[in-house]
Amino acid sequence: MAEQQKYAILDTDFVSKANIIKTESHVLADEVLAFPGYSFFCHQKMKEELADHGKRDAQVWLKNKIESGEIVCYSDDKILSEMSRYIHNSCFSYYRSFLKQGCDIFSAEFYNQYFMPLDEMMDSEEYDQERFLTVLRSCENQIGHQKSYGEIKAYVLAQTIKLLYNTEAYIFCSDDFGARRGFANSAQIPCISILSVFLKLRLPGRMMEEVEPYFQSFLHWCFDRENPQTHVKIWLFKDGSDKREKVSLETVLYDIYEGLYYARKDGDLQKISKKKDEKE
Repeated sequence: MAEQQKYAILDTDFVSKANIIKTESHVLADEVLAFPGYSFFCHQKMKEELADHGKRDAQVWLKNKIESGEIVCYSDDKILSEMSRYIHNSCFSYYRSFLKQGCDIFSAEFYNQYFMPLDEMMDSEEYDQERFLTVLRSCENQIGHQKSYGEIKAYVLAQTIKLLYNTEAYIFCSDDFGARRGFANSAQIPCISILSVFLKLRLPGRMMEEVEPYFQSFLHWCFDRENPQTHVKIWLFKDGSDKREKVSLETVLYDIYEGLYYARKDGDLQKISKKKDEKE
């Protein structure tokens, strides 16, 4: 039986980091796109955020992958147009609902602070797609570049894909623990973090020697940044419940290849007492 196609969304922070982590000839982001059975998507907002943060290498990589068709980029206009083919004018209510749910995952007040004009316009019942998008952009212009909300757009796109293809979408996302838990716990969207990518590289049979250069690049990035990171929190079952404990980053790849971890739905690694392969 053929493996079911998986739909995956790339978020800004993930693409940025996956272009920093590299060998002499390849970036980790290329390895991700080579995962078998995945179709990759992003939201237009990610292109804007990479430009805002000056991530030139990641910008060029993303532009090339979109042009080659390896990543499908959705604007809000395209989201509405695709949904309207199935649910007609209800696409506006669905989009607003997805947007509100996405805002609520990260902040209970975010939607009310910035998007109330969208509610007022819809209550007037005098709008079309062009008007809806104009008001939406006006609301977003009030947010400004200082506040990143690409993860909210990633959520909207994930729900759109679920509607269009009748299947859940994975999100290759930020190492921000709160964001990943929000996706996984509140929205039941599976997350894949940078660390769990190394687990996925092992599972098809990639030798540790092949993956090690990427992991060393990851370690250098963690150690050399402004706030160095030398440890990571993993989950283990202890005293009757799951708990998070710090382990040295330097040991993680070795432990992955020893079969000591599997990936949780929130993208964290969970330590197990016996070897267990990831099923995703």
